[in-house]
Amino acid sequence: MDIPFSSQNKNEYVYRSLLEAIRSGTHPTGSRLPSERELADQYSCSRITIRHALERLNRKQVIRRLQGNGTFVNGVDPFPSTDFRVGLVLDAEEDELYNDPWLSELLYGMISAGGKQPFVISIIPVAKNGSLMESMERRGQELHDYNGFVAARNLSAEEIETLSTLELPFVLLQNEKLKSSYSYVSIDNMQGTYLAASHLLAIGCRHLFFMLPENSPQFHNRIKGFQQALREYGQPANSENFILTVGEDDCGDAEQHIEELLARKVAFDGILLGTDGCAYSAVMTLRKHGIRIPEDVSVVMWDDFPWVSKVLRLPLTAVRQPFRAQIVSAIEILMSQRNSDKPSSIQRIIQPSLIVRCSCRTPGS
Repeated sequence: MDIPFSSQNKNEYVYRSLLEAIRSGTHPTGSRLPSERELADQYSCSRITIRHALERLNRKQVIRRLQGNGTFVNGVDPFPSTDFRVGLVLDAEEDELYNDPWLSELLYGMISAGGKQPFVISIIPVAKNGSLMESMERRGQELHDYNGFVAARNLSAEEIETLSTLELPFVLLQNEKLKSSYSYVSIDNMQGTYLAASHLLAIGCRHLFFMLPENSPQFHNRIKGFQQALREYGQPANSENFILTVGEDDCGDAEQHIEELLARKVAFDGILLGTDGCAYSAVMTLRKHGIRIPEDVSVVMWDDFPWVSKVLRLPLTAVRQPFRAQIVSAIEILMSQRNSDKPSSIQRIIQPSLIVRCSCRTPGS
């Protein structure tokens, strides 16, 4: 399918073509490049587009521009094409990277993947309202410095179009709605919630609440798993009555929800918590009111991040998401396409597991 170039994609295309021509020896080291006018005719574009590409090559020291003498090839490329370079795109600020337990899981997964087949990986943090292209420009990098990308954040339509047009392979870990159209490695969130809710029901809990972020891309699949478990145990499956949503301040929202339930004297004996922040805050608030875990309320949390159990001094039953296996699988997909003329779409689903610990009561107790 032919995808029309936007002006930005045309700039990327010309830049990439010139860079590959230099790498391949079409324009060897020390040679003089054609003039801007000749290059514009060659690529059927404006001289402004050519000038933009040449400026980027100059910044990377691939070429040198001599006033009045023309443009010459240095042949200096800081990213050799023989290396398979993977960019891990994250939705985070630079200063947030080292405090994120999810990122730690991804890093361990990357180490595991590196033991199977060699590659070079770089973390590319993208600010909340920024874009992949802007972030890389600030870092002095270009998209085609990489052989492929793993997107651990929702990519915009423009970012996906750019990567697709340039035929740069990428694997999505987010963008739930696009998982049937592009290479995607997902964790079965419906099954994870089903396992957690089924366990709570199996040990005798009958008044359950599920607290989770409303803006999460996995929101609807998790709700489906919760509903399925309720139906199988003959419980009302109108989940709206049992769903508590949180926003960016999940700790503050979790505390408020628990306080409101207790103030209204709403009965509940089991609670499923969709983030580590919710888990910490909910348990602390229950303890503040003298509510015992698991004797009074059984608790299951999403994501088996050990810091929560350690801080609470309570081993929490948890839905463990196989983040390490997820990133290993994503890199395997990229590596399988390293010699392909055109990237193909590969989808994989990885199953979570339920780790049962002492935050849930034993059946019949």
